[in-house]
Order: sequence, then C-alpha cells, then structure tokens
Amino acid sequence: MMSLYEVLLFAHVLAAAAWFGAALLSLAYVEFALRADNAGAVVTFGEYDDELAKALFIPAALVTLVAGVALVFEGPWDWTRDGWTLGGLVLLVAIFALGVAMILPTGNKVKELGAAGAPAAELRPLIERLRLLSRIDVTLLAVAIFLMTTKPF
Repeated sequence: MMSLYEVLLFAHVLAAAAWFGAALLSLAYVEFALRADNAGAVVTFGEYDDELAKALFIPAALVTLVAGVALVFEGPWDWTRDGWTLGGLVLLVAIFALGVAMILPTGNKVKELGAAGAPAAELRPLIERLRLLSRIDVTLLAVAIFLMTTKPF
C-alpha cells in the first residue's frame, strides 16, 4: 500500500510534469508561428491557451504547490535546513507572477489586436515579447524541477 508521502510525491511530480509540458508546448507553438510568419496562428493559439490556462496551467500549478508544501510537512524536509524547498517555493511564486503580470496581459493584447485585424507587423513585437516571456517561464520551471530532483542545497 502506498504511503501518504508517496501519493503526494506522485501528485507533485505529475502536476509539475503537466505544467512544464504545457509551458513547453506553448513556447513551441509561438516559436513555430513566428518562424512561419503566421501571426494569425498565434492569435488563434492565444484563444486556446486561455482555456489551457484554466484547464491545465492553474490547476497543475496549484497541485504542484499544495502537494509540495504537504511533502515538506509529511517528509523529512525542512524549509530552512533544506534550501531547495524554499528555492522551489520562491521559483513557483516567480513563475506564477510572471504568468499573471506579464504573459497573460501580453497574450491578451495579441488576441485583442489580432481580433481587430491589426497587421502582422504590429503583432510581431508583441508575439516576440510573448516568446521571450515564454522562454523565461520554461527556464524557471526547468530550474525548479532541477532543484526538486537534485536537492543541491
């Protein structure tokens, strides 16, 4: 029979994998659309990405957070002695803030301008900004996963 710790660990890893996979997929889609010079595809994807945020990004982030905090209390970990736990929590907050404060508004602006028929030249700088923010997001998630798996400090 699985222990509570094992159930929490499975939920934590599965949610983090879903979150990272969705972020990587979003980045890849923006990258492919930019390379194809297809701003319309990014606008369409933005509509799907909003739904993906509600159905996957936010729930996965919350499960990752709740299960991770529970793992610290259930397992042999400590917030101060095991610096990677606090590092992971700080990264999670930073990733969430990046999404809410920068990625979401930029994506909404792309969708809004795209729906209004803005020319590709007007959309391109915003889409490039979205690509940069997405790269930062994926990188921060990868660093968080590195901390969680290697526990370097």
